[in-house]
Amino acid sequence: MKILLVDDEAGALRDLLRVMEKAAPGDEIVTARESKAALSLCGEQRFDAVFLDIKMPDMDGLTLTSEIKRICPMTNIIIVTAYPNFALDALRLYVSDFLNLRHPVSDTRKGLYVQCFGHFELFYDGQPVRFRRAKVKELFAYLIDRRGASVTNMQLRAILWMDEVSEDEKQRKYFAQLIHELQNWLEERELSDIFIHRRDSYAVAPEKIACDYYRALAHDARALSMYQGEYMCQYEWAAYRDMTNEGLLNKIGIMP
Repeated sequence: MKILLVDDEAGALRDLLRVMEKAAPGDEIVTARESKAALSLCGEQRFDAVFLDIKMPDMDGLTLTSEIKRICPMTNIIIVTAYPNFALDALRLYVSDFLNLRHPVSDTRKGLYVQCFGHFELFYDGQPVRFRRAKVKELFAYLIDRRGASVTNMQLRAILWMDEVSEDEKQRKYFAQLIHELQNWLEERELSDIFIHRRDSYAVAPEKIACDYYRALAHDARALSMYQGEYMCQYEWAAYRDMTNEGLLNKIGIMP
């Protein structure tokens, strides 16, 4: 597993690190002494579990928990505190304990995993995917949202450039480069079969993709528990399609 330890007190952090090294020999353990630094790490890397103090100066543990859950709902959060009065608030944020992880390490750590709840993210073998062009990720996000429905070249360009579609040769070439980069990335990992390209249309094969949204649509209890009101929240078109919590819950087929 990959574990992050967060505590602003150097002594307490050192003691926690010593305990964790004994309890989880061989696991990768990262430390942070500030909440903002911890949040930045969670945005860059995928952690199976985060142990954090409830009392920290720059951002308290409950706020940090909420922020981590927003960007990576599958991360297990373990509160380390001497203040039991925070327990109820912590539980409301789906905090786990170390011996009974709310989200056990699973086969999603291998191969491609797509996260739609919170920020849209792609993980391959447990590591965040970084494309050379940011619009490649957004293009793929829109195809994931469409769940296998075909999208034309013009429709995708309207999404990527917010309706500023033109017949300008520069824009058309740039779009072709986005498609080429996505195809190459998939081919290199033997994932070409999840991307469907027919003449002027594009789609994905949902049945071949591990995705929290798709699992929630299939009424997977663990995936449903991951949805906390935000869906691909970095993209304006996703917010427009789902302005309220009820909107996505209706898609999934349940009501709050």
